[in-house]
Amino acid sequence: MIKYIFRRALSQWKLLSLLWLSVLIASTFIISAPSYLDWIKGMIYQDALSKVPSSTKNITITTGSQPLIKEAFLNNNHIVKDVSHVHLNDLVIGINSALKSTEYYWGFEDPDKSRTASLLSFTSFDSVDKFVLFPNNKNKLLSENNSTLYAYGPKSRLERLGLEIGDIINVDSVKGGPDNSASLLEAKNDLKDFIKKQIKGGWSLEDIFVENPKSAYIQGVKSALIQYDVSSVNELVLFLESDEDQRDSYDIVVQIIGYFEEIPENNLFNYYEEVFLPPSSCMTCQPPLVLTIDQEDFFNYLVPLTKGLPIRAWWYLDINDQNFIEDVNRDYLGIFNDYEKNMLVSFPQASVLTQLDSIAENTKKEMNFVSAPVLVIFSLLVVFSSILLIMFSYLINQQRREEVNYLVLRGGSKIGIIRYFFLEWIFLGFPIIILAPILSNFILKLVISTYVDNQSLGQNWLQPEFNWSSYIISLITVLSTIVISFFIYLSLNAQLINSKKIFLIVNKNSPNFFSKYFLDVFFAIAAILTFFEFKVRISNYDPSSEDLSTFVFFVLPLALMTFLSLLFVRLFPILLKLISLLGRFSVVSIYLSSKRLTKNSGWYLWLFLVVSVGITSFMIISGTQSSLEKSKKEKSSFITVSDFRVTESSPFGIEREAIENLEALEGVNVVGRIGNLIGNIGTTGSGVDAQLLASDKNLIDIAWTREDFFDLPKQEIFSKWSQEDFVDGILINDNINEIEVKSYSDMDLVDSFLWAVVKGSDGRISALSLGGIKSEKWSVNKVKLKNIKTPAHIIGIEIFEPSSEDNSQPFVLNFSSIALKDKDNNLVSEHKFSDNLEWVALPTSEGFDTKIVFEKDSIILNLGSGSTKGIRGIFLSSNKNGLPVVVNEKFLEESGKSVGDNFIFYASGSYIPMVIENKINYFSGSSDNYDGLILMDFNLLKNYLELTKLQSFKPNELVIESNPELHNSVSEYLDSNFPLSTIRDKFLIEEESLVTQVAVASWGGISIIALWTFLFLICLGSFGFYLANEIEAVSENAIGEALGISTFSKFIMTYYEYGIVVLAGILSGVISGISISRILNKLVMSLDESTQTNFPETLIISWVNVIYLVSSILILYIASSFLFSLITTRTNISEEIKKESLNVN
Repeated sequence: MIKYIFRRALSQWKLLSLLWLSVLIASTFIISAPSYLDWIKGMIYQDALSKVPSSTKNITITTGSQPLIKEAFLNNNHIVKDVSHVHLNDLVIGINSALKSTEYYWGFEDPDKSRTASLLSFTSFDSVDKFVLFPNNKNKLLSENNSTLYAYGPKSRLERLGLEIGDIINVDSVKGGPDNSASLLEAKNDLKDFIKKQIKGGWSLEDIFVENPKSAYIQGVKSALIQYDVSSVNELVLFLESDEDQRDSYDIVVQIIGYFEEIPENNLFNYYEEVFLPPSSCMTCQPPLVLTIDQEDFFNYLVPLTKGLPIRAWWYLDINDQNFIEDVNRDYLGIFNDYEKNMLVSFPQASVLTQLDSIAENTKKEMNFVSAPVLVIFSLLVVFSSILLIMFSYLINQQRREEVNYLVLRGGSKIGIIRYFFLEWIFLGFPIIILAPILSNFILKLVISTYVDNQSLGQNWLQPEFNWSSYIISLITVLSTIVISFFIYLSLNAQLINSKKIFLIVNKNSPNFFSKYFLDVFFAIAAILTFFEFKVRISNYDPSSEDLSTFVFFVLPLALMTFLSLLFVRLFPILLKLISLLGRFSVVSIYLSSKRLTKNSGWYLWLFLVVSVGITSFMIISGTQSSLEKSKKEKSSFITVSDFRVTESSPFGIEREAIENLEALEGVNVVGRIGNLIGNIGTTGSGVDAQLLASDKNLIDIAWTREDFFDLPKQEIFSKWSQEDFVDGILINDNINEIEVKSYSDMDLVDSFLWAVVKGSDGRISALSLGGIKSEKWSVNKVKLKNIKTPAHIIGIEIFEPSSEDNSQPFVLNFSSIALKDKDNNLVSEHKFSDNLEWVALPTSEGFDTKIVFEKDSIILNLGSGSTKGIRGIFLSSNKNGLPVVVNEKFLEESGKSVGDNFIFYASGSYIPMVIENKINYFSGSSDNYDGLILMDFNLLKNYLELTKLQSFKPNELVIESNPELHNSVSEYLDSNFPLSTIRDKFLIEEESLVTQVAVASWGGISIIALWTFLFLICLGSFGFYLANEIEAVSENAIGEALGISTFSKFIMTYYEYGIVVLAGILSGVISGISISRILNKLVMSLDESTQTNFPETLIISWVNVIYLVSSILILYIASSFLFSLITTRTNISEEIKKESLNVN
C-alpha cells in the first residue's frame, strides 16, 4: 500500500508539490495570526505605559475617614491586603501604607499658642525607604523613651523654617484657647461631621455604645468619646451641644534626628511636594511643617492628643506592569473593575485611584482598531488559500478518476480507496504540522526586525516568543485542509466508487453538484447577508458601552470575498459565451479556442479565480496602511478646517477685539470667521434641516479641501466672497441731522410705525422711529439723528406692528423719497425710491408676501399678513433674487432644488432669502448631524441679520492657520484667552487618533510580507493550472493534430485561451479591488471616534505594486504559454496517450 501511494504521488509530483507548498504557506500565516495580534497588543500596552507617569501605573487606596486608632487601621490594612491579593494576585509586587495626621501646632521651648502659630502634621510609612530618600545615615526612627518623639523632616522645609538636626520642639493640639487651655469647639465640630457622615452610611448612635462595636470605625469613635467621659447616647448629645471649650493641654516633645529628600523618579510615590511641602495657608503665614515618625510612635504619641478623630490613610500597591506586556490576553479591565467594586464593598470609606483601568480600556479600543486591518489580511489569505486548495484538489483528483475507476473494477473496497487518500495526506500533512510553526516564528521575527524596527519610533520593540500552542493551530489547519480536500475527492469520485460499470468516466465539464443544485447561489446569499449583518454591527458599535468581537473583521472580508468568488463562478461562463460570439468572425484557430473556452468554462474558471481574487486581495492589502494614514490626516483637517478651530459657547459670538488680538499674535498667519447656524427651508419649521456656514474670504483661502470637494475650481466657486466689510445703503455724513421720508398708506392704521434702520461706522444698528404711518398722501415722517456714529448708512425701511407673525394687517404703502437735512434744516440730499436704488422686500413668515411695484416717481409696497416678529419692510441690496449661496449635493437631493432656484431659509430667528449660485460635494467643517450644507459670504449674512434682528452679528467660530514652528505657543494663547470655548487642534486630534505609530508600524510589516506571499501564491496557482491543463489537454491535442492544425495555430490557440482568461481576471480583480478596498477602509476608520466625519475616505492604492503583480502574471502567462505550446508541438501525442493508459493499468 505504501509503495503504491509513493508511486502514485511520484507520477503527480508536480501538482502535489504545488499543493503541499500552498498549504504550508497558508498554514504558516494562519498560525502567525494569533501570535502577531498578541505582539501588537503587547506593543500597545508598552506604548501606553510609556506615556504615563510611573507612579500612575500603580494603584492607590485612600481614605480621609480613618480613625486615629491602631486597631481600626490594622483592620483596614488587613482588608486592603486581602482584597488586593485575591483579585489582583500576581499583579501585586508589594503593598505599602502611609498615614498623615490632623494638623497640630508646634513651637520651641516656649511655644506660641496664638492663632498664628505654625502648623505641623505627622506622617508615617510602613516602608519609609520606598517613599523618601535619606542622604545621610538614617538613625533609628522608633523612639527610645516615652518623653521624646524622634522625627525626620524634608530637608528644604527644615532649612526654610530654621530647624536643624538635634533641635527639640513642642507639639500640641491647642487651637487658640485662652490661658494655655485647649479648645474643644473644633474637636466637637469634627466629631459631629464625622458621626453624621457615618450615620448616613447606616450607623446609629446606639451602635456606638454597644459592648462590642461591629466595626473598627465605631470602636474608634467610642474610644475617642471615652476620654471626654461620654459613655451613652444621652451623654453624647449633651456633650456635643454643651458650650464647654476647655480641657488640659497635652504637649509632645519632638526631636528632629535627620532629614530626607525626594526620591528621583519614584515609581511608587509621586506626591512628595503635595505631602511634605504643602503651601502656606496665607500670605504672612509660615509654611506648614510635615515630619515623619515611626508607625508605632504615630499611634502611641498622637492618640492622647486626638484619639479617634479622622486622619488620612493611603495604601500604595506596587503593580507589575510588565504583566500587561507578557500576558496580553488577560482581561485587565475586568480585573480592575472587579477589584474596585469589591474594595468599595469591603472598605466603603476608601477611594481607588489608578490609571491602569483607563490604560486597559483604551488598549482594548485601540486593539479593536489596530487589529482590524491585520485580521483583514489574514482573512484574505484564508480565502485565497482555500481557492488554491480546492483548485489543486480538483485538478489532482480530476486526473485520478480513471485510476479510481480501475481500482473499483479490480475489487478495491470503498474503505480501501478512501484509506489511500488519508494515508497520502498523512505523508503530506505531517511535515507541514512540524514546519509551519517554525516558519511562522521566523517570519514574525523577520517582520519585526526588518520592517517594524526600521520605523524609528523610539520604541524597544518586543520580540515574539515561540508559542508551543502553534502546533495545535497547525494540526487544526492541516485537518481542515484534509476535510476540504476529502470533500472535493468524494464529490468527484463518489459515482465511480459506487459504480461497477466499466468505462463509466464522468466528464470534467459536466455540471458539478455544487452548481447543479444552486448551492453556490445559496452560499452567496448567506455570505452577503453575513457581510451586511457584521457591517451593521460595526456601524452601530459604541466603544464606550460595548466590546467589538475580535473576529468581526476576520469574518467580514471572508464573507465579502466568498460572495465575490461565487459571483465570479456564475458570471464567468456568461462572459466566455459572449467572447465566443466574437470568435465566430475570426480565424479558425481563434474560433476553435473560443469554442473550447465555452465548453470548458468550469475548468478555466480556476485560473480566472486565482487571478481575479488574487489581484483583488493584493490591492486591498497594498492600500490599507497608506489609506488609513491619509484618512487620519484628512479627517483631522476636515474637522478643524485648518490648524485650529475655536467654537464659542456664548450666544453673543466672538468680539472683534479678540479677533484683532489673535490676528496680531506672532505665529498666527490667517484668521477666518464662521457664522455656524442650523435652520430649515421654508417658513413653517417643517422643511429640510440644514447647516449654514457663513464664512469670510480668509476662511475660504485657508480651508483644507480635496479635489473631489468641488466640480469647479475653488476660486471660481467662491470668486464673489469678500474679506472687507461692506454695506449696501444710503450714505449719511457727519453733517446730517435729520431724516425725512415721504409716504402714505391706503388705509388708516393703528399701532403701525415706520422705522429707518441705520448702521453706524462702529457697527451699531439703530431702528429710528419715524412715527406712525399716515394715510394722507405724501405725509412726511422724520426723525433726528442721535448717538449715530458717522459716516453711517440707511440700510432699510421697516414697518413695525405689534402682532403675531401671521396676523399682521395687509395694506398698501407708497414711498416717494428720503431726504437728508442738516442741523439748520437745509436739504443736503434727496433720494427718490424710484431712482437706481436697489430695494428688496424682506421675506416674512408667509414667504415672499411683500411685493414691490416700481412707479415713475415712487414705489408701492403691497404688504401681506406675514411678518418677522411684527417687522416687515424693504432693504437695499444688490442681490435682488436673494443672498447668493453655495450648497452641497445632499441639500439639492433633499430639498428638490436646483442651481438658480431661490428659497427662504429660517435660522437665528430670521427668514433669510437665498438663491443657489453653485453646488459642491463637501466642505471642511460641516457637521455630521446634517446632510444638507449651505455656504455663504459671512459679510452678506452679517448685514442681513443685523437688519432683521437689529443687533450686531458676530462670528461664533474662528479658524486659525498657524506657523508650524509656533504651533504650541498659539495653542497656549487660545487656551488662556478663550477659556469658555471649544478648541480643536488638528495635531492633537491626530495624536488622539487610533492610527498610532504602533498601528502604522504593525500594518506596514505584515502588509509587505503579505504582498510578497500573495505574489508568490498567485504565480504558484497560475503555474499549477497551466501545468494541469496541459496534462489534461493530451487527448484534445491529439484530435487537433489529427485534424492537421499547424504549429503556429497551436501557439495562437494557447495564447488566446490563456490570454482571454488572464486579462478578464486582471480587469475583474482591479475593479473589485478598488470597490472592496473602499468598503473595508471606511468600516475600519469608523472605529476611530476622534476622526468621525461625513465625507469619504481617501483610497490610496500602491499602483506600483499592482503593476509589479500584473507584470509578473503576464510574464508567467507569456512564458508558460510558449513553453507548453513548444512542448506540445514536440511531443508524440499518440505515444503520450499510450503511456497514460499504461500508467493507469
